[in-house]
Amino acid sequence: MTVRDPLARQASLNRTRHLTFLSQFLARHSVPLSPEQLAPAEGVRAALATVVALLPALYFHQAVFAWAAFAAFWCCLIEPGGTPREQLRILGIFTVAGAVLGGVTSLIATFPYWGVIPWLIVTGLFAGLARALVPSMALLCALLGCVMLAGIGFPAHSFNDALTIALAFGGGGTWAIVLCLILWPQHPYAPARRAVGGCYQLLAVMAGELAAGRLQETVHRQTIRTAIERARGVALQIDAGHASYSMRGRLIASLAGAERLFTAMLAVEHLVETRGLDFEARGTLAAFSALCQHASEAALSPNPDLKRLSGEALGLADRIRVRSGTIGELVATSARTLGTLADGLAEKARLPFDADAPKHVARLTPVIWRHALRMVVGLLGTYLATQWLGLSYGFWALVAVLLVIQPSGQTTLVRALERVLGTIGGGVLALLATPFLPGPSEMMVALALFVIGAIAMRAVNYTLLVLFLSAHFIIVTEMTMPSDGVAWLRILDNTLGSLIGLGCAFALFPQRQTQDMDGLLRAAIVGNIRYLSAVLNGNDTVSTDRTQRQAGIDTTRAEFARGSLPLLGGLSGVGPGAERMHALLRALRSLSGEVTLLRFDMAAGLCAPDPQTGQFWKEKAEALEAREPLAEIAGQLESGEIMSSIAALKRSDRPAASEEAQGPVLSGP
Repeated sequence: MTVRDPLARQASLNRTRHLTFLSQFLARHSVPLSPEQLAPAEGVRAALATVVALLPALYFHQAVFAWAAFAAFWCCLIEPGGTPREQLRILGIFTVAGAVLGGVTSLIATFPYWGVIPWLIVTGLFAGLARALVPSMALLCALLGCVMLAGIGFPAHSFNDALTIALAFGGGGTWAIVLCLILWPQHPYAPARRAVGGCYQLLAVMAGELAAGRLQETVHRQTIRTAIERARGVALQIDAGHASYSMRGRLIASLAGAERLFTAMLAVEHLVETRGLDFEARGTLAAFSALCQHASEAALSPNPDLKRLSGEALGLADRIRVRSGTIGELVATSARTLGTLADGLAEKARLPFDADAPKHVARLTPVIWRHALRMVVGLLGTYLATQWLGLSYGFWALVAVLLVIQPSGQTTLVRALERVLGTIGGGVLALLATPFLPGPSEMMVALALFVIGAIAMRAVNYTLLVLFLSAHFIIVTEMTMPSDGVAWLRILDNTLGSLIGLGCAFALFPQRQTQDMDGLLRAAIVGNIRYLSAVLNGNDTVSTDRTQRQAGIDTTRAEFARGSLPLLGGLSGVGPGAERMHALLRALRSLSGEVTLLRFDMAAGLCAPDPQTGQFWKEKAEALEAREPLAEIAGQLESGEIMSSIAALKRSDRPAASEEAQGPVLSGP
């Protein structure tokens, strides 16, 4: 295995750890941060598209030509990656439909209230009901809704004026398509590769923290589980749109490999908590942390050296002194798993991983209809408010409403706060930059930098996206339609729209219950009992992986909720009820760790499956799912009876625990 500078590697891990801490902190506040999705190259390409598209508006001194810059920027924002055919489909639909809708809206904008209000109703229903579509099409419809609302701020007093807007939009979109597909194509699966690479990077941080003896309890569990599910969503979304079987297999296999390493690290964490950590185990975990870092680099590379990664992984596995039931055994198994994965990917072999993509069915559920009605009311209320206040750029407030209102009230609350903070930050950024922008050349440079920031941050964090987006639109407005106080008007409009959207989310069809904590706890218990049953039954690896993944998702969801308001920091409840809930979640984490250890022992042939007991727990899970009271199983979890019984199972090379520890819990009554 290649030896790298340990000081450089430690510095790299320290930087990663700091970013990870920030991501974890924001995640607890329901504000996602995905640093692995930073895309500066895409930002530079978008800056070129936007700046070139803005030149006609500046040269001819016609603000209406700025629609070309808007179209070019939006095309880069919505560019989905994948095959050229899929990119052309999405960007082509957006360019053609946006040109038509922009021109039509500019004509409607000259009408009095009776003409604009029906158009706002159509826009609200269009954007709201589009939530039933696949994410890529829902995003496309949301941006088309933005075009329909932005046109209200550019009334066309003749058909030729409307045609000019349509042609400008179409020209800007066409230029962006040519740039993205022909002149400067990006690697089609870069976002998915970054997401998968981020999972391995987080595993490197987790292993390094364990090597240092720092146990983070639920932090790593929550963070890595969230990262894996986010990466899975990105990978499956790309596959659903592009039908690339080879890339789909590679991404899902790499992600499933990260899932298995995560499983092993959870078992290691459980061993450290229950049995301590010696010097040899620290060194082993530190080496594994470096290996995961190399795996992250391989996942990020379009052409990774998988043979080299396999050699490093298998070499580490061979060097570890393996003793059953130890951290070394788990790390050696994990390294061997990573080596096998790298070999399989290098040979393009079909690996036994769960790669089933869920089929999306567009259904107009009551939730979608309520969301669409909230959207309509929000747009109408915002339009009337901007007319009453006489706001010059009222369409900004309308766009804010469209993007802030979400089906969930809590999600709307977070999105509104993110948009307001991002807008204020963008306004302040533009104001601070103004003294350094005496002429058009300097403003164009600033515009390019703001576009780079917006596109590079589009998948990292919504607040950062809005920050650079706001600064970008402020600069474009000052260049094409100069007026006093544009930055302050942008802040006022976005704040007004966000507050109205937030009010609609909570006043119209409000959710009667924000967190079904009992239901979340029940789902977490059922998921972990099903996982125990699958391991005892000796189910195949793929189905057991799927069961464990679902148990992890359910447990993480309960841990994040904990009867709190996420926006205020996940403040946990107080009192005996909250304390017992926390104790139950801790017991579930311990149970999951012990079951994972049992699974590794069974895979090593140290312990035989027990189908009879597995069937007992399968029936128990079904009874709990059918609303059997939780009191009995909760008591067994909190007292540690179930976990002790698992730990007491006889392994072939280790003595069984005392008979007292082997209660009747596992085998039923």
